[in-house]
Amino acid sequence: MLLSASAVLICLVILLTVWDPHGLFSAVVTILSGGLITLLAHLSHQPWAPLLADGGLAITLFIGFWGLWTLFLIIGTPRLVVRKRERLTGPLIGCVWGWVFLGVAWLYAVSHGQFSDTLWPWLSFIPAFSLYLGVLFGASLIGYLRAVCFRSRHADTLVILGAGLIHGNQIGRVLGARLDTALAYARRQKQPVTLLVTGGQGPDETLSEAAAMAAYLEQHGYPAEQIVQETAATNTRTNLINSQKIWWRLPNQGGRVVLITNGYHLFRTQLLAQRLGIHAGSYPAPTRPGYLLIGWAREFLAIVTLRPRLHRGILLGMIATNVLWMLL
Repeated sequence: MLLSASAVLICLVILLTVWDPHGLFSAVVTILSGGLITLLAHLSHQPWAPLLADGGLAITLFIGFWGLWTLFLIIGTPRLVVRKRERLTGPLIGCVWGWVFLGVAWLYAVSHGQFSDTLWPWLSFIPAFSLYLGVLFGASLIGYLRAVCFRSRHADTLVILGAGLIHGNQIGRVLGARLDTALAYARRQKQPVTLLVTGGQGPDETLSEAAAMAAYLEQHGYPAEQIVQETAATNTRTNLINSQKIWWRLPNQGGRVVLITNGYHLFRTQLLAQRLGIHAGSYPAPTRPGYLLIGWAREFLAIVTLRPRLHRGILLGMIATNVLWMLL
């Protein structure tokens, strides 16, 4: 039974990965399938089942600890996580802290037999929605891994997404990694490659990100005539929209277009491109380990805000179901 069910789930994951390697739905199915296989292994009496169960449990714990660390980075150090052009308000952070407190209290009440005939059953939507966000976090990690593994090998046009400048006019390490990756990628191609740099000018920057990126590429020996600038974008969405308008005007509409950004940022970039109907390959730039946790916390927060109506609808549905269950 375990072997047959696991084989079906694995085949489903493989099919979805091939069919939609950059989609959130296929990533969600992958994380749920992994959890189900782990559960079946725990219930099985086969001699090899404990090994599979322990492996699944280890992965689940890893995702769980990373998720908790991400949560506390977002609400504990919002200035590190949220970009300078955005902000998390004090009341919002307070609400999240309150949600965490109630969730922990709910678990304490359940584990200490203080659950029935109290207020806590009416608040069961809190751990339910937290579990939903946990599945979304795990699926986003799956998407991140897929984005890093499924990388394009050939390109005629490379679109390099901008990042904030240091001290208003200097290339930082995150943006420098994207530019260095693009230079190495372009020089591996047999034909000339157009580098399209995209990024506008922030309120604390003395020039556009695209202009700073173009200057960096020229200083590293890339021909200026093969560099195109997009200087109006203010976020990933406008990076993609504005850049597509430019590469459509290039010979052969840009040919094979590949997006370059840091690996942790690539999954959301692909999700946005998919929603905008943009067909392009992708290639990850490396990220220093010390920045990865902060960068991923920012990305997961942005992934959640991509579909606010969906999340609100699911939360309201859980609250309504919770109330009806208690009344019936």
